[in-house]
This record gives sequence, C-alpha cells and structure tokens, in this order.
Amino acid sequence: MPDCLPLLVFPTQHELALVEAELSAKERQHILCRLCGFGPVAAASRTATLVSLHKPNVVLLAGIAGSLDARCQIGSSYEFAAVRSYGIGIGTGENFQSAEDVGWKQWQGENEQVNGCFGDVIQRTNPHTKSMQKSIEGELLSVCAASSSPEEAEIRKKQFPAGMAEDMEGFAVAAACTMLKVPWVVIRGISNTAGDRDQSNWHTEEALHNVSKHVSHFLADTQ
Repeated sequence: MPDCLPLLVFPTQHELALVEAELSAKERQHILCRLCGFGPVAAASRTATLVSLHKPNVVLLAGIAGSLDARCQIGSSYEFAAVRSYGIGIGTGENFQSAEDVGWKQWQGENEQVNGCFGDVIQRTNPHTKSMQKSIEGELLSVCAASSSPEEAEIRKKQFPAGMAEDMEGFAVAAACTMLKVPWVVIRGISNTAGDRDQSNWHTEEALHNVSKHVSHFLADTQ
C-alpha cells in the first residue's frame, strides 16, 4: 500500500475494529488504519512515529468521547476544529492553572521559530481539505484522566466554557501533526456524558457507527 494516503488512528483496538469493519473494501484501500495508543503520551509518540514512517497527507483521529455540552449529542459524531490541553500545568480541580496561565508555551519551536509553536489550544488549519462534515463550534478538551463524576465534569466545563466534549488523545495527535507539519482532523463519536462512568448508559456502538459514516464522508470529499 503506497504512502501519502490518509492515516486513520485510534486509541484502542476496539474502536479500530468497529470502525474499520464498516468501511468498504474500496475505502480500506485508500486509508491506513493504525493504533495510536490510549492517553496523551502514547498517542503523541506513536502518531509521530506513524507520520514519519508513512508520510500521510492527513491524519485522522477517530474514537469515542464524553459530552460536556447538551449540543454535543450522545450517539452522534463530530469534527472539532480546536483541541485544548487540560491537565498540563499546575494543580487539579478548581485549583488547576494551565501551562499558558502561568506563562508557558507547550511547544515554543526550535531556534525561536514562531511558525508551528502552540500553547494550550491548537486550531485545525487544513487548506487542502473541504469543509468539515457535522462540525461543532467550540473546543474538544483533551484530558489526562477522564472526569470521574458529573461534578468533576462540571468544574472543567466551568473553567473552559467552550469545551463541548472531553477525550484523552486529541491534543496529543494534533500536537504531533503540528510539529511535523501534517494536517490533522479529529472525529469523535459521543458515547456518554462526561463524568458518567456507568457504561450501561453508554452508546459506544452507535457512536462508532456514526464515526465510520463520518470517515466515509471525509474520504469521499477528499478523493
């Protein structure tokens, strides 16, 4: 399979298997499906490795996320134009201060180069792709640990009102792609309300079914 195809990455094998199974044989010929790993550390490292190895023309992160806002409906999938890092900085909970709050860039660039540097938020800029399918205004909050309760999710939403959903890998993948100058897209299926840890309430399969349709639309738009 040639390089320069879109690279579709997933945090877990479960997410990869469910989405890939719903793609057509033709679609699977025009995309590379790989694991990036669970959580921000593995996702950033593995994405950088995969980009260096395969030289994709765009990286898509797909999987599930928890809703922080009623406009982000459970079972649906969305593209996010902005991802925010949450948890890197000082303190936790109501005492949390982000890296930028205390004056740090997450990546300043080498040799004082401004191009490619970023702070707590990375904005999607993909000039060669068409308009986003079912995008949502606001930010995807990329956390180091998912909200353990509705109260914790509420604290995060209060701190960052633009947060529509929370995941763990979005900022990491966007950071790796930004540093390597590769366009990125984040597609998340909303499986649950953030802070609801009772998986009997989750709509994982429905969310991932809509993610697979979302990926199909993306491939059709970019071919």
